[in-house]
Amino acid sequence: MNQDTARAGGTRSLGLRVLTGCTLGALLLTGCGSGGTDPAATSGTGSTISFDADAAKQVGFQDPQELRKESNGITVTGARALSQRAVDLTVSTDAVSPEAPGGRNSLVVITPEGYDPAKTYPVVYMLPGSSSTDAPALQWYEGGQAEQLTAGMPVITVIMSGGKVGWYTDWAEQDTLEQNWKTFHLDQVVPWVDSHLATQKDRGHRAIMGNSMGGYGAVRYAEERPDLFGEAVSFSGLLDVSSPEAKQNFEQASNESTGEPDAIFGNGTTTTDAQWLANDPLTQSGDLEDVTVQLFAGSGNGQNGDIEPALRDSTASFASELGTKGVDYQYTEYGKEGTCDGGHTFECWKPAAVVALGRWADRLGLKRTTSAPAVDPAFEAVTSEGTS
Repeated sequence: MNQDTARAGGTRSLGLRVLTGCTLGALLLTGCGSGGTDPAATSGTGSTISFDADAAKQVGFQDPQELRKESNGITVTGARALSQRAVDLTVSTDAVSPEAPGGRNSLVVITPEGYDPAKTYPVVYMLPGSSSTDAPALQWYEGGQAEQLTAGMPVITVIMSGGKVGWYTDWAEQDTLEQNWKTFHLDQVVPWVDSHLATQKDRGHRAIMGNSMGGYGAVRYAEERPDLFGEAVSFSGLLDVSSPEAKQNFEQASNESTGEPDAIFGNGTTTTDAQWLANDPLTQSGDLEDVTVQLFAGSGNGQNGDIEPALRDSTASFASELGTKGVDYQYTEYGKEGTCDGGHTFECWKPAAVVALGRWADRLGLKRTTSAPAVDPAFEAVTSEGTS
């Protein structure tokens, strides 16, 4: 293990920084200072889309009409072309109530140029952050430019909606509405993708990554299902939920969805210490012993209400914990570089994603057919790392 304790050697007692103007919870819930893209403001699709069979067929679904039949708990009710190799799908699932905040449940599927169903491809799953009000999967497609990020890579990309404040878990209390995001994604979406597209179905050829709330989700999914994912990537994720500010974030999300403060991990009115620990990425980090982990966070932009320094501290604490447990990881901390101001924004996550995807591709021996987008060297530098 090689660690730079001056930058990444955070401890459990570090805590999240006090924020001026907005609490961490309010920022993540409202998008205040988050830099996230609200697809409803840019896509113009509204809450429903029609089913365009040609849109599904051109990206590689051999029999689009089969998508309209229930399979692995999922039924596709809408499809529209985003490009020659990307399709936006509206899906129905019993796992998540249509009334859950965040608009329609959606998947964006991007296949590689020259997709050949006679071959098989690795799959990268992307998880968006909070604040989307319609079709959250479009966040990584539009704000994160996922199609450009994966151009020339022989991989299938699947962006999964996570609701506005779903937090990538099966909510413990569901009297008001069902939110079983983990079941939807891991038990339904992953096998659904494997059954309809030419994928390499082993964990070594699956990666999962996400920004902000999605960074939490990517790490927790890999902790809970290391049999599914060989690589997990967090961009500015909340990876230590021990502080009061972090817990307040989940309480606000619960209140927004159900009117109760503790429906995500608790019984609606109370979340016990044991329940917090069971859902804390840092506490459960030992479950990543067979997963390669990439962590990215910014130093902040210095503006009022910027949440990135708090999430940087959370990420640094998590990196330090991975080091003590011998988990293979790379942690990259960046500042103001190019169009990135060091804050909580896709202008920082996009170059970080280029690096993360490149590292993953190198580990798999994948070759790009086009050059990767250029990034500042700061996004390639490793602040600290551990080897098992």
